[in-house]
Amino acid sequence: MKIAASVLAVVLATSSAVALPRETVSAQERCRSSVGDHAVANFGPFTLAAVNKTLGMHSNQSEPLELSPSVTNSSATQYRSLATNNTYPYVEFVAFTLTDGGLIGVNNASSGLGAEALAPQEAKPFTFKVSHTALHPEPVFCGVVGKSTNSSKPAVLALHGDTESFSICRSEFKSNGTTTPLDVVVYKARANDHDLYNFRSCYSVYIQLVPTASASG
Repeated sequence: MKIAASVLAVVLATSSAVALPRETVSAQERCRSSVGDHAVANFGPFTLAAVNKTLGMHSNQSEPLELSPSVTNSSATQYRSLATNNTYPYVEFVAFTLTDGGLIGVNNASSGLGAEALAPQEAKPFTFKVSHTALHPEPVFCGVVGKSTNSSKPAVLALHGDTESFSICRSEFKSNGTTTPLDVVVYKARANDHDLYNFRSCYSVYIQLVPTASASG
C-alpha cells in the first residue's frame, strides 16, 4: 500500500505539472501590454536620432546618433556609448533593427562587427556591446509607431514601455592624455557622484527610429 501511495503521489505531481504549463509571452505581446497597440518588437532597418522633447516626438529636427567610444569604461574597446553625430561624426554602423525587443546594430561590412544594446541602467549612459560573435540582445525595447503601424512618421524607442526618460548629456572620452567632449544618451539622468556626465548640461529627448531607404522602399 505504501508503494501504491508513492506511485499515486508521483502521478499526481506529474499531472499537475502538465496541467499548468508555464505561459510564454512573445516580445510583441510584451510591447503591446506595456505601451499599447501601436508598439512593435520588430522594426527596421533604421537609424537612431535624438529630438528635444520640446519639439515633439515626431519632429524632423532631430540629431543623428552614432556609436562612439565608451564614456563609461574608456579602456574597454568592446563597448560603445550613443553620442550625437555633432560631437562624434563617424558612422560605424549604418543601420539598426529591433529584433524581438532587442536593439541591434547591423553588422559592419568592413569590420564584421555587430552591436547589441545592453539594458540601460538608471543614471548611466546608454551602452552597446560590439562583437564578432553572435548577438544576444536583451529584449527590453519596443518601437512606438504613432497612430498606426503604417505611419510614415519616425517611431520612438521605449524601454520597458518608457519613452520619456532619455536625455542628452555632456560627457568626455579620455584616451592617451586626450579628452574628447561627447554628448551622449543617458537613461533617467540625475545628479550623481560618478562623474560620467555633467548633469547640468542634460536635456530631455525622445530617441527616434528613422527608417532607412531600404526599409521605406
